Amino acid sequence: MNALQPIYQLSNPTMLQDFVNALLVEALVPEQCVVDLATVQSELEQYNIDFESLFSTGFKQHFVLLRDQVQQSIVLFPIQKGVTQTWCFTADSKILLLENTDTQSQMNAIELIEFFEFLQAVGLLQHCHEDKVKTFAEQIHTCIKQSSLLQQHQVNAHDLLNQCSAQVFRILEQYAGYRDRPYHPLAKLKEGLNPQEYMQYCPEFAQELCISWVAVHKDKMMFGVGVEDPFTQQPSQIFINRAERYQLKQEMFQRGLSETHIAMPIHPWQFQHLFHKFYAEDVEAGICQPLSFKSQGMYASASMRSLLSDDIPQESLKLPIGIKALGSLRFLPIVKMINGEKNQKLLVQAKQKDPVLQQKLWLCEESQWWSYLPEKQQDRSANNEWLFVEKPTHLAAQRRHIPSELLQQPYQLIPMASLGHRISDQPAIFDYILQLQQKDNGTKQVIEQFAALCRCFFEVNLRLFRLGLMGEIHGQNLCLVLKNGQFDGLMFRDHDSLRIYLPWLEENGLEDPDYLSPHDFRNTLYHDSVEALLFYIQTLGIQVNLGCIVDTLASHYQISAVELWRVLAQQLQQELKKLDFQPEIRIQLQQLLFETPQWPYKQLLRPLLEQDTRIGSMPSGIGETQNPLWHALNHS
Repeated sequence: MNALQPIYQLSNPTMLQDFVNALLVEALVPEQCVVDLATVQSELEQYNIDFESLFSTGFKQHFVLLRDQVQQSIVLFPIQKGVTQTWCFTADSKILLLENTDTQSQMNAIELIEFFEFLQAVGLLQHCHEDKVKTFAEQIHTCIKQSSLLQQHQVNAHDLLNQCSAQVFRILEQYAGYRDRPYHPLAKLKEGLNPQEYMQYCPEFAQELCISWVAVHKDKMMFGVGVEDPFTQQPSQIFINRAERYQLKQEMFQRGLSETHIAMPIHPWQFQHLFHKFYAEDVEAGICQPLSFKSQGMYASASMRSLLSDDIPQESLKLPIGIKALGSLRFLPIVKMINGEKNQKLLVQAKQKDPVLQQKLWLCEESQWWSYLPEKQQDRSANNEWLFVEKPTHLAAQRRHIPSELLQQPYQLIPMASLGHRISDQPAIFDYILQLQQKDNGTKQVIEQFAALCRCFFEVNLRLFRLGLMGEIHGQNLCLVLKNGQFDGLMFRDHDSLRIYLPWLEENGLEDPDYLSPHDFRNTLYHDSVEALLFYIQTLGIQVNLGCIVDTLASHYQISAVELWRVLAQQLQQELKKLDFQPEIRIQLQQLLFETPQWPYKQLLRPLLEQDTRIGSMPSGIGETQNPLWHALNHS
């Protein structure tokens, strides 16, 4: 195990870029603050400041200019026309603060924290909740510190060609975790972790985890539909080796727990910080018994709470960890696992409706799970209030079985999130794909293979869309399946967030999954229109997942982003033409995808600054932005 020590460097250009771009696209910076070059030059001349010396890296045409009338100060930064949003801020740009006194004017570059304080001072956040603005400021501080620890990452993607498919998959999961949620300024924030824990439990540090175990009385457990016999199908039979299993059985036997209790794994952070807080009474009553036994050999995946093993790479262990990431608690609710079962069944049925999906859609098996539940263990209905309280969500486990053949030759499994960024001292993962295909990384080859990637992505997801369903298609959930280096399909995991449009589902002979949710809660897995279902292709699929791949390829290979977006649009058009939509639906899709200048946009900042949300839910809001496909097809 590597001994990592926290070393901080308070500078994160990507975080600043993501924050400013979110401000621009969500109109937290008003359009009237965008000014032209002449206005900036005139402004600076008043203070005898040389414009050319400030922006020597390139000729800038447009700027954001913000004034603090009270302090007689100005913030200024360059912006440019974008593809996915009207105005964008680039990572190599600086934000400048001009401060005026009676005797002199001084201009200096400022970092994210100072910029956020300036936004508050000029009143741009006055409509937001005061307590949320304060919390967000604290989160910025913590996130900058935590993300600076990435300098000590342990990702090593230099020799992927000479490693087995399973080992490559684990490395790419760590690579994917390095950025986490693209474009979110707080993507690297993990609230609840101190620096040592951050480097121990986050995937990019590649640290082996020591899993704690607790014996839970079998009568206080609920099981997934895939658990037919709890005593032969339990976590200890799947996730630990024979020698460890013997040690565990010995302790269970010596403590008289073998016949009455089931051994449950617990994330080490969870065991240290939350187990005794939630389960002290159960320990006292003998329902939960902490064990001395610990198991080894698990590593965090990109999602952090899903753990991978070198010994059994096809088996992934999902455990709750009560920290907050992206404003959401990372626990493991029974209701989500039940809905995941329903969705897995629906996806299996959908595959039977389409011969292409039978060949190219791969599913993880996720119906085996185990969860503490103090009452009503047999009641899976919305009348069971125990399914919707927090306590059970902190003591649960889920098995994710990856199709074993995908982790062996001739297949390679590529988490899409690993393609959406570069780690500065590591190769680009797209280079690895080109190497598998024995191609060089020239512009022509990159564009051809990006087109093949888009075809693969749209072929599967549009066929699911046509049947009335859409998965959680961001880069952390989806994996590209390569066969002998060629794009051959997609693997879906984490089935709890499948979305459906019921009229299309039923038209295609698929049944209502009858999702579980509290009686007072509108289940967000159901959607009322084609547009609502298409939203997930537009946002999670194109803007986030494929969009960050476009950005990475454009930057790394010096290819025009507009050209790559045009390739993406063309592949989407071609795949749509292959499907037998009704004429009026085809016209509607053509208009929504290619002919409207504006698209929906899944907001990042406004929900954090303006909303109250349910416990555990990720803050969410919808705005508008530029349609990148319309822009790419109508601009050279």
